[in-house]
Amino acid sequence: MEKVLLLCLQLGCPIELSPARYQLIQELRKQNYEIYVFYPGTILNKEIRGQIQHLTNTLNLSKKDIRKKIMDIAPRHVIAFTYEDTRILYYLPLVMKRTSFIYFNLEIYTAYMERYIQPQGFLFHIRCRAAYLPNKVKEMIYTKQCKLFVIQDALRKRIAKKYYLSHPNTLLIPNSYIYYDEGKWGANRHGMIYSGSMNKNVLKSLVEGMDALPDLPITLSGVTDEWFRAQYKKICKGHPSIKVHEQKLSPEAFTEYLKQFSVGLIWYSPTKDENINNIGMSSGKLFKHLSLGQPVIVPECPGMSRVVERYKLGIVIHDSSELKEAYEQIMDNYSYYQKNIKYAYKTKFDYAKVIQPFLGQLKNF
Repeated sequence: MEKVLLLCLQLGCPIELSPARYQLIQELRKQNYEIYVFYPGTILNKEIRGQIQHLTNTLNLSKKDIRKKIMDIAPRHVIAFTYEDTRILYYLPLVMKRTSFIYFNLEIYTAYMERYIQPQGFLFHIRCRAAYLPNKVKEMIYTKQCKLFVIQDALRKRIAKKYYLSHPNTLLIPNSYIYYDEGKWGANRHGMIYSGSMNKNVLKSLVEGMDALPDLPITLSGVTDEWFRAQYKKICKGHPSIKVHEQKLSPEAFTEYLKQFSVGLIWYSPTKDENINNIGMSSGKLFKHLSLGQPVIVPECPGMSRVVERYKLGIVIHDSSELKEAYEQIMDNYSYYQKNIKYAYKTKFDYAKVIQPFLGQLKNF
């Protein structure tokens, strides 16, 4: 049984909430690989944890310790997902010649991302730059030495190249989910659902326009911050149909929760971070809604809005003032949008199908 090791060191991103990671683990198990996962914490979801034969909690391990453990395991394949992983692995392809290293990239690491990490204060911009440069160089070294580079679509492939990441062997795999049969889509649906982070960075452009909207059946679910809670107190007075559920759910509970809604509302506020502005087909939110047969309302984000328009999967809006009209248009033509979703998802986006070229290459390394 061949060993495959997944390095998942991105902080604040539980494996249970990362379909690219946990679905890959499930597919690798089906292929009879022996799975090792390095992760800074514990995995609470029993089903996902049960797919992993060897789990190493890296919270108290140094970079040197992690590298030593990887070399001791001597896996046949090692998979990195973000720069947090590549800054550990960057030179190992040069010394572990019998191991194939892969970069299954989930985030394009930009200098702007350090603004979310470094504390504000004295020399903030210099500290951001000082942290970014060595990490970026290590990511470049790893990418150059790995055997396969994966990214979600042609747009993100182009943006990654702008940030010095390119590879002659590149696969485009959307950050999608396994297709749910229509019988599991749910019935008696109503209203719009936004799920995810509820903070100023993500929702500022949406929330600031809500006060002028008519009362709409919108539910926002996820984790809030002080800014959002203050905004919601203002909005809810004149909009009793706008609800907020602050919660963290398991993948199974999250799926069941979403099924009660008619339309998925996806939102990303404009930012200088090109990883977010060019979210494209790396948006797990987009594919989660589509996998459940839910039409979507999305802002004008490059890549993502183009997919929605091309396959007629929902409505693209310029700002929140267009929410009412978009929702009514979808509800008036609901079967039309669901028919489009079913065709596009089954032929283009079903994870069980799009992951096959990756698994095929893994066997041939």
